[in-house]
Amino acid sequence: MNGKQLACVLLMMLIGLVTYVGQIVHKKATASRNEAKAAEDAAKAAEDACQIAKIKTQRIDVDSAEIRRFLEAWTPKIDSFQTAQEVEDAVQSSIRAAKLYVDSQKFEGRSPKAGLVVAKTVKASIIAEDEYPKTMNWLGELEKKLPLARISVCRITPGKETKNIRMEISLEVPIINLKADPTEKKKA
Repeated sequence: MNGKQLACVLLMMLIGLVTYVGQIVHKKATASRNEAKAAEDAAKAAEDACQIAKIKTQRIDVDSAEIRRFLEAWTPKIDSFQTAQEVEDAVQSSIRAAKLYVDSQKFEGRSPKAGLVVAKTVKASIIAEDEYPKTMNWLGELEKKLPLARISVCRITPGKETKNIRMEISLEVPIINLKADPTEKKKA
C-alpha cells in the first residue's frame, strides 16, 4: 500500500471513530434530556399534589373550625369530671348548697365498650321534696354545674305540704376521655 492509500484508510478510520463517538455522545445526550424531562414531570406532579394537599388542608381547617371552637369551649367542663366520684361530689355539693331535702339518692356507674371516647357514664337518681322555687333553682344550678348531663326522667308532683313539690330526677353524666382513640374499636 502506498502512502496515499494508507492516509485514506487512516482518514476513513478517523471519520468512522468520530462518527461512532458522535453517536454515543448523541445517545447519552438524548438519555439525559429524557431523564431531565421525566424529573421535571415528576417535580410538576409533586408540586400539583402538594397544592391539592394544601387546598384539602385548608378546606378541612375551615370545615372543622366550628367543631374545634366547640371543643375548645367545652374542654374545661369535660376535664372537670373525669371520675364517678367527682360527679357524685358535684351533685351532693349542689344539694348541700341549695339546702334541699332529699328523700333518696342513688349513684351507679356504667361502662360502655372499652376504647370509646365516652369511657363511663354515671347515673344519678334523686328524689327531693322541698319548696317549689328552691327545688327548681337547685335543678337549674345542677344543670349549670353538670352541663353534659342528660336528664332522662324528671317527674314533678305535689309534695306532702302545700308549698312543696316532689321531684324525681334521673340523670346520666358521661365521663369523657378526650385522649381516647375512637378508631381503637375499628382496629379490634
